[in-house]
Amino acid sequence: MTVTGTDLCMTRGDSEIITVRVTGYTLTEGDMVELTVRRNVKTPPVLYKRVTEFRDNAAQIAIDPQDTRDLPFGVYVYDVQLTYGGAVKTIIRPSKFTIGEEVTHGYLGGDSGSGSAD
Repeated sequence: MTVTGTDLCMTRGDSEIITVRVTGYTLTEGDMVELTVRRNVKTPPVLYKRVTEFRDNAAQIAIDPQDTRDLPFGVYVYDVQLTYGGAVKTIIRPSKFTIGEEVTHGYLGGDSGSGSAD
């Protein structure tokens, strides 16, 4: 995964951990950090993750291979929201979330030839 400002880019079907650190507030039991990814801000979510356990005042958002394996390549939009004590705050404003191409998607094995890339 690459991070440029708040824009994220990952390879489709990879495992990733996104660490969201909170400043100016101590995360406690009952708090919730949510990541939502959509094609655009008006479409249904294609990826949603909720974290309720925190370490070192950070949320570790795990993206598993199956979360993105079948998503079309392209640029999506995401944000991260913190819910605490009845309040809701968007802590990462809408930003780009790019799903990049990968080579092995759908490869079932078999004879791959000589193994060299001529």
